[in-house]
Amino acid sequence: EETNENKVSGKININTASLEELMTLTGIGETKAEAIIKYREENKFKTIEDIMEVSGIGESTFEKIKNNITV
Repeated sequence: EETNENKVSGKININTASLEELMTLTGIGETKAEAIIKYREENKFKTIEDIMEVSGIGESTFEKIKNNITV
């Protein structure tokens, strides 16, 4: 059953989004989406900038997705 609780004003919550939701972000494929999920199991994202701590996600990817994500 689809719920919209992860989408606040159309933004994806990187702490709660599913693999499929994360993959809707520009530049985020399955590998990076899995890395985000693995990272947040150990460290909750406190700011959207924390996503750059995830392996494979750098500044250029962050620039593409920063307006579409929230924590």
